[in-house]
Amino acid sequence: MFDSYHIYFKGEILFKNLSKEDFEFVWSKLYTSYINAMNDELTFEIISDKCVRQSVYNLEPSY
Repeated sequence: MFDSYHIYFKGEILFKNLSKEDFEFVWSKLYTSYINAMNDELTFEIISDKCVRQSVYNLEPSY
């Protein structure tokens, strides 16, 4: 099963169809860059064969 990760800023997609490894790298850079500024607007979505899950604002993803 392959999970696909999408990252959004203010509801607009920044990164689409990232692998888990790529997502973890990009998210850590974005999340730490925007943690004090605009992280309410920074969200991600995990899409898998079984379900779609969206992160809660202001929380780091749990794997």
